Amino acid sequence: MKIFKRYLKSLVSRGISIPRKGRKAKQDKVVAKEALDTKGLKKPAAKEFMSVQSQSEEASTRKKKASPATGEKELKQRVTRKTTKRARVKEHDIDKLLDEIFSQVDSIFSLTTYLGLSPDKAREVVREILDNVVSSYSSRPSTEAVLKKIKRNADIISEYIASKLLELEDKLSINQLEFIVLKGGRSALKEAERLFKLALKYSRDDIVSALRNLWNISGPRGLLECPKCGFNSITPERICLICGNIVKDEYIRERLSFSDKFETYLKTASVAELNETMQAGFILLGERGIYSPRSRKARIENPIVYVIYLNPAELSRIVEEIGSRELSI
Repeated sequence: MKIFKRYLKSLVSRGISIPRKGRKAKQDKVVAKEALDTKGLKKPAAKEFMSVQSQSEEASTRKKKASPATGEKELKQRVTRKTTKRARVKEHDIDKLLDEIFSQVDSIFSLTTYLGLSPDKAREVVREILDNVVSSYSSRPSTEAVLKKIKRNADIISEYIASKLLELEDKLSINQLEFIVLKGGRSALKEAERLFKLALKYSRDDIVSALRNLWNISGPRGLLECPKCGFNSITPERICLICGNIVKDEYIRERLSFSDKFETYLKTASVAELNETMQAGFILLGERGIYSPRSRKARIENPIVYVIYLNPAELSRIVEEIGSRELSI
């Protein structure tokens, strides 16, 4: 009480009114004690209270001043959690769908019968098919809808199955080989050399013929026909991509009518182009004609060009043509 009285006197000295008697007096006393606790006597407790209060205010301030990037980051995290949840549901749905329609898809493409895949490999193939088929649906589709979509896209799915056969099977059976060549499309083109050798091993000339037809129609453009296997597959390096046969310059000259094109080149090329050819010692030969060594037009007009080195007689013809022009060499 003595301490309290001294505190009241200090209030009076600072011009603060003294508490009155009765209920008002009691209220004033409570207020004074609270002021005493925070200002004078109970300093540790007051500090703790002020610290907690300041921390709360700082947290509120940080929340108000949160940058848009922070909010965006929180939104992305929420979306990621939702997407992950949906993905888990989707995985569960695909597994359930696989159990329901595996036998039907297996029957459509004869995976375990004609193609001879093991049940595990066949389920792996069908599951990947279903994963692609249902990816466009926002919710789990019915088995009927999935089967209809698979049948509508049977050609595309067959090409995918062919690519999986090439991936999963080290040694292809005759049935698998036939399926890949007849149904594989681009997948067969990528492995044409392997399939060609396997067809020869099985003595299946019909498969070789089908593969050759597929390659010559849908394969690389502009390559010359190989005299050994009949595929349009002779590269500018003179090597056949299919059977490995190597051809000579004479074969390329003959197939692309070098003699006629060379006469045309002599008459139409500029003196600068003729000089360039003389210095390089070779020309570029394509289906559309002969071009100077650094000609950009050659590769624009022809999908493939072959480098042909000129013999002494041909170089002499160029010298004569240059000499016959009005411009000097």
